[in-house]
Amino acid sequence: MTQQEFAYWQAVTGSSRYHWREDPVTRLNGRGALYYTGGESGVYIRLTEAGHLTVGTYEGAFPHIAEACFEKKAEHAFQDFNEGFQYACQLWGIKFLADLFSSDLIPPTGPSLC
Repeated sequence: MTQQEFAYWQAVTGSSRYHWREDPVTRLNGRGALYYTGGESGVYIRLTEAGHLTVGTYEGAFPHIAEACFEKKAEHAFQDFNEGFQYACQLWGIKFLADLFSSDLIPPTGPSLC
């Protein structure tokens, strides 16, 4: 990881302190979605393409969420990703949905992030 990439991921992690974020690497690798909030320690939602939803806490996301230790608190299997995402929106409310679709995201530094 270059210094520029390190700084980028620190900024992404810091931006999740008060806003929900989606980890782009999880989705780009075809592993569903990982949503998180809280900075270096917080809460997460993991949703697979098959509809398996896991919620819990994480800590140690430095410089980014892939470095965190996750503790599962609850899980549920839905019919598919869409049904699981709908439940996540109901569970975490309008702030979750608004944060995910807001335009205050940090721009990527390029293809070397994956």
